[in-house]
Amino acid sequence: MRNNKNIFRANRTIEFYIPNPNLIPRFNIDYNIFDLISSFGAAFGGKSDLSKLEEIFGKRNFFFTASGRSALYVILKSLNLPPKSKIGVPLFSCTSIFDAIIKAGHVPTFIDICLDNFTINPDDLNKKTKNLSAIIVIHTFGRPADMDIIKNIAKDIPVIEDCAHSLLSEYKGKLTGTIGDLSFFSFRSRKYISAGEGGMILLNNSSYSESFNREISNLKSYSMLNDIKHSLYTYATSFLYHKPWYGLFAFPIGSLIRNTSNKKIITNFQLNSIRRSDRTVFLKKLESFKQNMELQRNNSNVLLERLSNTSLKLPFENENTKCNYYLFPILCKDKTERDDMCTYLQKAGIDSAKLWSLTPEFAMRFYNYKGDCPESEKCANRILTIPNYYSLNDGNLYHIIYHVTKAAEELT
Repeated sequence: MRNNKNIFRANRTIEFYIPNPNLIPRFNIDYNIFDLISSFGAAFGGKSDLSKLEEIFGKRNFFFTASGRSALYVILKSLNLPPKSKIGVPLFSCTSIFDAIIKAGHVPTFIDICLDNFTINPDDLNKKTKNLSAIIVIHTFGRPADMDIIKNIAKDIPVIEDCAHSLLSEYKGKLTGTIGDLSFFSFRSRKYISAGEGGMILLNNSSYSESFNREISNLKSYSMLNDIKHSLYTYATSFLYHKPWYGLFAFPIGSLIRNTSNKKIITNFQLNSIRRSDRTVFLKKLESFKQNMELQRNNSNVLLERLSNTSLKLPFENENTKCNYYLFPILCKDKTERDDMCTYLQKAGIDSAKLWSLTPEFAMRFYNYKGDCPESEKCANRILTIPNYYSLNDGNLYHIIYHVTKAAEELT
C-alpha cells in the first residue's frame, strides 16, 4: 500500500490539464433560462413578493444588499462602534469577511474553531472576549454554531450571525439567523440559492433600528443596464459550470487563474442595494429550497454511510441541530494527503475544493494574524469538500463514493 502512495507522489509533476467533459463540478451553480427570464422581467420594474420569507422567518422587516459583504458592512456601521473596534471573527472563513470589517473601519480579531464542526470555539472566544466590541458567528458549511454558549459568553456584546452557508439550518428548533442580534445571508451563485449575487439582513434587536435604517438608506441602486448585464453574466457562468463545458473550459481557465495568482487583493466591494433581478430570482427559488435541501441531506447521508469505513474524518450533526449540508467537508490526515487526494479525484473526474486553505497565510500577511488559532490552521491544511449537491444523479454520487474510497485506501 505504501509503495502505491510513493509511486503516486513520485509521478506528481506539473502537468497540462487534459480537458474532461465528464468532470463533476465542485459546486452547483444552478441559474437556468427561466431564472434569466425572471430576472429580465424584474429589471424592467417587476415587484417582489416577500410572503415566502414571512412564511419561513415570520412577520418581520427584511433588508437587502448587493452582497453578503455589504450586508456585514451595513450591520457593523449600524452598531455605532468607536473606530478601530475589535471584531471577533473565526479565522477559518472567507477573507472577504475580514475586508468588510476593515472597510467598516474596524479590526478583525481572530477566534479559533472547533475542528469537530468547523464553527467558533467557545473556549477560545472566552479568552479573547474582553477586548471585543462585536462577535461574528459563522455557521460554516451549514453547521450551526453553539449559540447558547456563545451568547452567554458575549453577554452585552452584539452577536452577528453569518448565515451565508446556513439557510434553513436549525439550532435547538430555531432557524439560524433568528438567534443573534443581527444576521445576514448570501445568495451568491454557488450557494444553494443561485440568484447571482445579493445579501439579506435580519434585524433581531430593535435597539439598532434607527442607525440601521440610516445605513440602509445610504446604499446606492444599480442601473437597469447593469442589472441586465449582470443577469446575462450569471447565466453564462452557470452554463459553463455544467458538463461538458466545466471540464472543457471553466475548470482549466479557473485553475490557470488560481495558479498564477500568488497575492491576496483586499476586496474593494461596492455598497449598493440588491439588484431587482437577484432579489426576484432569490424569492422565486425559495419555493423549491426546502425540497432541494432535503435532497442534499439525503446525498450527504449516503456519503456518510458509504465512507464510514475510510480513514477520513467525516462531518456529523451535533445534538439538537439540523444542518442543511451546504457543503460536505472531509478532513485528511495532513496537507500532503489532502493535496494528493485532490489531485487523485481530479484525475478521476471529480473536482473538489480546498476551501479557505490559504486564509491563515493571507491573514498573517495582510490582516495581522498572530498565529493563535492552531485548530483553524490544521483545518486549512486538511480540509477538502467533495460534491454532494442536490442535482447529482445516482451515477455521479456513487462515482464519487467509489473514487474517494479508493483514494483513501491508496493514499493512507
